[in-house]
Amino acid sequence: MADREVSEAPSNSNTFKFCDYVSMGEENTPTTHIKAASFYGESYVELSTIEVSSELSLRLKFQTSKPQGLLFLAAGKNDYCIIELLSGNLWVRVNLGAGEQVRLSEQRLHVDDLTWHLVELYCVKDTISLIVDKHYETTRQVTGGMHNLHFQHGVYVGGHSGLDVPYLVEEFPNFRGCVEDVVFNRREILTSLRSYPGFKKVYEVSLGCSDEFFAGEGEAINFFSSRSYVTFPQWKVQGEGLLEFALQTGTQQALILFQSGREGEFVALEIVKGVLRAHVGRSKSNTQLSSFSLVSDDKWHVIQLRFTERHLDLMVDEQGVRASLPLKGKLFVSEGPLFVGGLDNHKREEVKKLELASVPRKSRGISFKGCLKGLEVNSEKKALKDALVSKDISVGCKMKSRDAENLSITTTENALRSEVLLPTAIPETGKLFLQDASSSFLVLNNLEVQEGGQALLEQRHVKMGMQFKDLGIHHSQILFKIKEMPIHGFLRLAVSPEQEMEKAFTLLDLGQGKVRYIHDGSEEARDYFTFSVSSKSKEEMPLYLQGHVPYVFNIIVIPVNDPPYLKLPEGNLLLLFENSKKRLTPNIIHVSDPDTDSLNLSFLVLGNFDSDAGFLENTNDPGRAINSFTHGDLKDGNIFYVHRGHRNSRILLRASDGELVSNTVVLRVMAVPLDFEVANRTGVVVRQGDTVLITQSNLSVAVNGEHHEMETHYIITRLPQFGQIQRQESSGEWKQVSTFSQHSIDRSQIRYCSTFKELQLENVTDYFKFKVNIEGKMSGELMFPVTVQWLKFTLLKNVPLEIDKMNRQVLNCDHLQAVTEGVEVAEKELHFKLQTPPKKGKLLLGNKILKTNSIFSQHDITDSKVSYEPQERPREDTQDTFRFSIVAKHIESKDYTFTINLKTAKTNIILTNRGLFVKEGEGKLITKSELFAQTLDNQTFQYKLTRSPQHGKLKLVNFSDSLGSHDNITTFTNEDIVGERLMYVHDDSETQWDEFLLVASTMSQEGVVRGLDMEHLSTELKVIISVGLKNDERPVRVVDKVFHVVRNGQRLLTLADLCYHDPDSDFDDGQLLYTRRGIPNGDLVWTSDPTQKLYQFRQDDLQAGRVLFRHQGADSARFVLFVTDGIHYTSSLLEVRVSDPYIQLANNTGLLVQRGKDCRLTAANLSVTTNQDIRTNHEIEFHIVQPAKHGRVLVNNSVSHSFTQHDLMQGHVVYRHDGSGNFDVFNLTVKVKETYLEVSVYVRVSLENHQQPTQVLHSKTLVIEEGKSVKLGRGKLQAVHEDNIPSEATFIVRTPPTHGYLRKSLLEESSLGANEKSPLIFTQQDIDDGNIYYVQTAPDQQKDRFLLDVMNGFQAVSGVEILVDIVPKQIPLEVRNFTVQEGGSRALLEDDLKIPSKYFEGLDCEFVLLKPPKHGYVENSHFPRVKLMKFTRKQPLQHPGYPVIEELHTVSVLLKVENELIYYVHDDSEELLDNFTVFANSLELGKQSFPQTLFVTVESINDEAPVITANKILQVWVNSVTEITSSDLCAEDGDSSPQDLAYWVTPPSNGHLALKSFPGQSIQNFTQVQINNGQLVFVHTGAMSGGFNFQVTDGLNFAPRQIFSITARALIISLEVNRGLSIFPGSMKPLSSRDLRAVTNDEDSAGNRTITFMVISSPRLGKLMRVNPDNSTEHVSVFTQDLAITHFIVLVVKLDM
Repeated sequence: MADREVSEAPSNSNTFKFCDYVSMGEENTPTTHIKAASFYGESYVELSTIEVSSELSLRLKFQTSKPQGLLFLAAGKNDYCIIELLSGNLWVRVNLGAGEQVRLSEQRLHVDDLTWHLVELYCVKDTISLIVDKHYETTRQVTGGMHNLHFQHGVYVGGHSGLDVPYLVEEFPNFRGCVEDVVFNRREILTSLRSYPGFKKVYEVSLGCSDEFFAGEGEAINFFSSRSYVTFPQWKVQGEGLLEFALQTGTQQALILFQSGREGEFVALEIVKGVLRAHVGRSKSNTQLSSFSLVSDDKWHVIQLRFTERHLDLMVDEQGVRASLPLKGKLFVSEGPLFVGGLDNHKREEVKKLELASVPRKSRGISFKGCLKGLEVNSEKKALKDALVSKDISVGCKMKSRDAENLSITTTENALRSEVLLPTAIPETGKLFLQDASSSFLVLNNLEVQEGGQALLEQRHVKMGMQFKDLGIHHSQILFKIKEMPIHGFLRLAVSPEQEMEKAFTLLDLGQGKVRYIHDGSEEARDYFTFSVSSKSKEEMPLYLQGHVPYVFNIIVIPVNDPPYLKLPEGNLLLLFENSKKRLTPNIIHVSDPDTDSLNLSFLVLGNFDSDAGFLENTNDPGRAINSFTHGDLKDGNIFYVHRGHRNSRILLRASDGELVSNTVVLRVMAVPLDFEVANRTGVVVRQGDTVLITQSNLSVAVNGEHHEMETHYIITRLPQFGQIQRQESSGEWKQVSTFSQHSIDRSQIRYCSTFKELQLENVTDYFKFKVNIEGKMSGELMFPVTVQWLKFTLLKNVPLEIDKMNRQVLNCDHLQAVTEGVEVAEKELHFKLQTPPKKGKLLLGNKILKTNSIFSQHDITDSKVSYEPQERPREDTQDTFRFSIVAKHIESKDYTFTINLKTAKTNIILTNRGLFVKEGEGKLITKSELFAQTLDNQTFQYKLTRSPQHGKLKLVNFSDSLGSHDNITTFTNEDIVGERLMYVHDDSETQWDEFLLVASTMSQEGVVRGLDMEHLSTELKVIISVGLKNDERPVRVVDKVFHVVRNGQRLLTLADLCYHDPDSDFDDGQLLYTRRGIPNGDLVWTSDPTQKLYQFRQDDLQAGRVLFRHQGADSARFVLFVTDGIHYTSSLLEVRVSDPYIQLANNTGLLVQRGKDCRLTAANLSVTTNQDIRTNHEIEFHIVQPAKHGRVLVNNSVSHSFTQHDLMQGHVVYRHDGSGNFDVFNLTVKVKETYLEVSVYVRVSLENHQQPTQVLHSKTLVIEEGKSVKLGRGKLQAVHEDNIPSEATFIVRTPPTHGYLRKSLLEESSLGANEKSPLIFTQQDIDDGNIYYVQTAPDQQKDRFLLDVMNGFQAVSGVEILVDIVPKQIPLEVRNFTVQEGGSRALLEDDLKIPSKYFEGLDCEFVLLKPPKHGYVENSHFPRVKLMKFTRKQPLQHPGYPVIEELHTVSVLLKVENELIYYVHDDSEELLDNFTVFANSLELGKQSFPQTLFVTVESINDEAPVITANKILQVWVNSVTEITSSDLCAEDGDSSPQDLAYWVTPPSNGHLALKSFPGQSIQNFTQVQINNGQLVFVHTGAMSGGFNFQVTDGLNFAPRQIFSITARALIISLEVNRGLSIFPGSMKPLSSRDLRAVTNDEDSAGNRTITFMVISSPRLGKLMRVNPDNSTEHVSVFTQDLAITHFIVLVVKLDM
């Protein structure tokens, strides 16, 4: 079928020729109504009529398995009606002419289930309704009601034919499936499938519902045309791919597969000269690989095509060949659909350029002809149900020979123009394949025959055309020679023996009834045979009479209903036990009927059924005898024979298909007596506290001496005394039961559980009694013995523990030891349970205090882990005890008592230790009330520190010479404490507590410490110190990064961009106050009011999102921020960089999930950053564009294709693995506003049965010089697992290096392509071979890192961090900004000029000032006022011959920074910012640093008085309000802002001062900033001259008192010109300033004043008019001087004056 364009034949023809077409119905009559039509994925029907209608109604039916597709379209310029499938749901989009789009969807029903669905769409008045399958209804209200609908572009079914309209914005696929009964606005669209030029176009649509839509997975695909092909979804290839299939063909040259990729790449497989040839095209290179096996031999061959990054493999029937691929190419990434068997017209023109042998440039190419099945793409099966588009294919294959193939192909190509649907095993039609000259020579009519019958082949079936008569040939001279006999019958020829041998007959034989077709009775609906036509005449005949052209003759078989056939496969005897029942199965009764579905067959019980012997029953209605049942009930196991009385009976059965009945069979029934006995009853042996299974060898029953399948039940009549009989439930839980079955025993689901947890003094045997029940027959009571191995405890040793010191004493096996008898228990499992702990001490396991019910083992005692520690030394001998029991195997002994003997010490120590309180940075005397040790006999104690304070020190005040140093003491005595000489001094750190440990011991009278004898007393003390904090620390910047914002955009400034911390631990960082200076490229504003600029804000505002940055200006700038905690100030620079909107990946660690389990995807695994204005995390959206193959992504426990950053942070996103595959990936598109980013999330799957983890060994820091590369060798990185070889250990780069990249270097290549530049995956073998390098690229970096995930196929190790130390090319000089008071100085510290790299430690370098300070200088404190241009940190301070310089000048000198001798000195100017540029230089290494600028913030000191710079006499008009400007009155102060300059004034004598916003309210003080902003005005009243006294202050200093004078004058208007007008009657003349002009005495403001004329008396003979800009006029009585000057005022005089 070339284009599947279908045409219709004239209605008066019921035969057909090859040059004509007629649509054949079921009775060979032309049809005018199409029952169903097939659409193949590129099909459509277009009705090109301009539809104008005031109604909207649509009705259609369809069936499909595809979730996407365009079903119907009525298209206009603005109006439209679209019905489409989206994700298996039906969607309707309608524009009803009022500009409103209506969307309806039916999501309660999935319609991609390959069943017929009825769709009805109606619009009545203001309601539109969608009804699906007469049941699901959805309605919407339409605002404004209906309008006339204009569908200028026509009506489409199945596709839109490339229509370009705005509302078809997406590339939506055409419909693939079947459609029928399409009625739009009472017009049937599919009345016929004939195309009419200019009116109707039918493309690739065929009659009937094609079998290919219902094809199963295992069915083959038959490609029978030269333009056959099928497209499947994209073969997803990213560097590696696998294709597998089987084919059968005789074609010598054809294209089999084609997959295109990006940038012109492709993968192709073709047949060339009978063998397969594979191609992989990459970057204009084409790698070819040919097989050695011939495949064009009409036999099935199994093909496998695989290619990786390095190799291309082709295997034919287990014989493979391989070719290497170029290493420099990129990874192949597929794009577009996978073509199988051929190409469409568009793709064919593209592929011609590739110069494939099967697609030549000068011809259209030939598609593959043959059969293909078992297609698997990347091990995923593909079938016709997965196809996107198909053309000229059928389901199933039958190719007997090469001739048969050629025959079916040639005849089918033209026959496809017919819509007669035929099975795929035979050609689709019986029409001839002839040239134009022979198209009317032979006309064939189908032969009809009944199933199993016969029929004559006559001349009416084979008619000769008019050319036959013209040739003058007799009927006996036309010879028909049979090429291939019928498949489902045969032809009987009553002809001569010679003709019969040749299988030939003449046209005369047809007329004499000598050719007869006899059907073989099979169920096939069609048959055919092939023949050729030749002539016996000696005259020269046309080509079609020379026997060269094959023909196909079709035979229609009229089916006949055959009766069912009944048989008994297992014999006619049914054995069962008396009074039992037995299931009847298809193995006992078998019925077959070739032309009837088995579900439509039934069984009848004949004769007088002996109900006394038994009956048949259905489990759906038990107990009731039945005399018929269906074959479905028999297959489902619902039919039983129930025995009652007589042992022998019979059942007569017959089957029926509803019309005919089968043969009768007799099933004899014999019942035998039931006799059983317990064959095995051995009993079991179990340890106390354990369990043991009861197996078939322990307990089983034999019926009639043999194994049986009857259900056997054991009923326990007496439960065991010391345990339970338990059965395992389906959930895995074991529960006690009183009955169980033999079936449960056989499945290891019955056990005895020993539950007695007490000691058993005697060897008592347990048992339970039971009865057996089989089919209602009960046995006598039997006993099942259970031998329990009882556990017994023996306490071998219980010896008291002797304590004569205050030290901890170990409890060992000499004191306590227990053993067991009967059951062997290891020491680790033999436990002691503490019932009552000791009262006068602590029982310890290691350092853990044992309490009531605590457990320790005999093994702990053997290892000396159990000890006793007394709480205090007793005053007399006493005892302590604890009670315990012995526990093992859940068995617990009686209680025992263990004794500890405590002996009294001769002397007791009395301790005082109440701790200290000290303020931060201060000291505190330690007195006797806070720390002291004493005895009753007043011995002297010496204290020795065993651990000094961490945040302070101990010192002695007025110390004794005998005690040594007074600072950081380590020993002191009671005399130091009593004499108040001992002091603790805090180190001023931000700590709230401190502690020190000491040992207090008695000392002799001579001051010598005693030896460790029995009389020596000592104790350990811990002294706790509480610290009261002060606010004495400056804020410190903890987030120092560049702030990124969109060009000319805005973005919130948050703590993620700027954050300070106050080291004072009791200070709330949120109260830090920020003050900013001018911003060169934008402004800070309030988020709530962007019009209000922001100069001060708190850190809480940053956290709450109240601070907004708005860009305007340069792309990069910095501005100063001052930060204070209310006491201390600091400053810093915030750098702002501007760029286009972007999204950057912050982290993407991937997931590690156990097979079949869930794993939560959080912001720790996946997050992004952006420079756009994002207020909430809901605005960052993640859309899944390629879902995971082996799992699903759930959002809030439901499947979703999108989620937000908020969902990630809240833990709402879960990946659920489906149990398949060891690796998975899903692709996301991150959307922030209109910016997108593609992200792939990798998922590794770990197996629970591989418990040994992969070990990552020798993970060390890499050291590399800037700009160089370093190899990742085996000694630096190694993944080891006992079950893996190096090539199986795979490293995945989860977080790549920031300042470089990883490179895979191959020995055979000297340079690398782009794909090896940043490998995402490499193996341990690559590391061992030395192929993995880290290449450092980013300048000015000192450290780098990257994270690896290690996988071994079944386990993964995540987050292996590799650190990189970068030795810089330049000296990494870091500078720190600092603050200095106005006119003051500050030492340059090492942290101000810091070289942080450890590789430059000890480097002797000098610092050179490239640009000195503008408002200060750098000096040496030993040589003040000498400006330095060079200094160092390692050379000596003084140098020989250094000159003595008395006057201030600049020298170059080398000085030392480390001793803080280098100072920055401010020049006492009023500038608040200064800077100087410095670089480090090393002559030893020959390296320099980049110049760095230190910014100096100057804290101003208010030490200057204000200066009056303007005080002019103010001239005002009488009774006017006049603004006082800065040119009239102005004061300046070098160290104060205009806002801080306040004016104190006396009341003016001729008016009052006021603010412009409140002119009536008098004020007596104001600021300079109010004058500068134009807010101060003077309101004149009274005298013509006057003024006021004023004085200016900055809050600390005052300017001298001065007088501000004010004079007033009156404003006078005078008429300067009044010439009058001369004008003719009926004319118009403009009024100008030459005719009328007024002036004022305000010469300076003459041009700014507006003079208004008011007409008191209007002209009598005319009128004054104003001419508007549009030349219209209007009467005026008021006008201004300006209107007169511009000639807009005219005088119009009447005619009749």
